[in-house]
Amino acid sequence: MRFDLRHPMPRSAAVAWQTFFHDDAYQAALQARADHSAEELERTTRGGLAYVKTRITSHKDLPPVMARAIGASRLSYVLEQWRDDAKMELRWKVTPPAAQDKVRAEGTYRLVARPQGCERLVNGEISVSIPLVGGKIEKAIGGELKKSYEDSAEFARQWLTEHTQELA
Repeated sequence: MRFDLRHPMPRSAAVAWQTFFHDDAYQAALQARADHSAEELERTTRGGLAYVKTRITSHKDLPPVMARAIGASRLSYVLEQWRDDAKMELRWKVTPPAAQDKVRAEGTYRLVARPQGCERLVNGEISVSIPLVGGKIEKAIGGELKKSYEDSAEFARQWLTEHTQELA
């Protein structure tokens, strides 16, 4: 399942990028409203890119069919991110602890300049190769992912409006 999301933001790409990835107050506020916990496993620089590896664990129980398929009652995964601050681009990959050979989720996140601020573009693909339930799991994960990005976009727009000044 492929997805492409677009979210306009009310500030320049430079201001938005700085806020989203280098503002500790923004990160803390974003995490406080999340429905998951995040444990940073690694932070380093690789090939000129900032690399962050985080374990994400949902606070919500999975539907029974998904729980049986992945062998866990809650969704947990490792999120790897390779961030290029100069290009304002990030590549991400999600790896679940179970069924790693059957699940692939990866994509990109970038900011592009627009006349009235910038636009956040999130593109990715989710593939679950589990007989009978793979498609259902893809749809469920895709739905949750889209909802999460939509919610975070609204929060980001509000934060940028209330906590930053520069527009151009």
